[in-house]
Amino acid sequence: MVIQLPTLQEEAIRNIKKLIIEGNLKLGSRINEVEVSTHLNISRGPVRESLRILQQEGLVTYVSRKGMFVTQLKEPDIHEIYNIRFHLEKSAIELGYDQLTDKHINQFEQLIEKMKLFSIENRKDMLVQLDHDFHELIINLPNYHRLKKNWESYNALIELIFAQVFELGSEKVEDLPQSHEILVDVLKEGNKEKFIKALENHYFQGKESLLAVWN
Repeated sequence: MVIQLPTLQEEAIRNIKKLIIEGNLKLGSRINEVEVSTHLNISRGPVRESLRILQQEGLVTYVSRKGMFVTQLKEPDIHEIYNIRFHLEKSAIELGYDQLTDKHINQFEQLIEKMKLFSIENRKDMLVQLDHDFHELIINLPNYHRLKKNWESYNALIELIFAQVFELGSEKVEDLPQSHEILVDVLKEGNKEKFIKALENHYFQGKESLLAVWN
């Protein structure tokens, strides 16, 4: 069996995202390539190329004659991102609820168990990844590729939101497994409309908690 190791650039992208999620690179701050490459102990080339890729994803923003900055979110962005993600996942449930199986339930539960472990270790980057994996299971239900592509276009913005959530303390790391466990408990009841309502509450409460401390 051949184990495929991540390339230097993939590792750089992952670590830059981790710096943003954990608050070492704050939203709106200028990114110093030299400092980042020194911190990650890699050359500037992979860092520079990684920043270009992250710019395409929307995680960083280039300002002419000033350089790269971590993308800054504003209050209207928070409303838009939370609302659109919820409605995309609501559509996935409405279109694919009949595809739901016990295997999906097991996958949801396994992700929550991993969340619990990483919350104890305070691994914010892994919690963000597991949150992505959890909601990806929802968006994949109807197997609609265009729906998923639209959903994926918001992934970088969700990472920025998590960076702000952790920075402002609107949610604690131990809140993540608990909030997702509520969703799975409702899902087990087998009521589609009730699950959609639980998902709406999940997004609404997260949005309102963040906005409450935004200013």
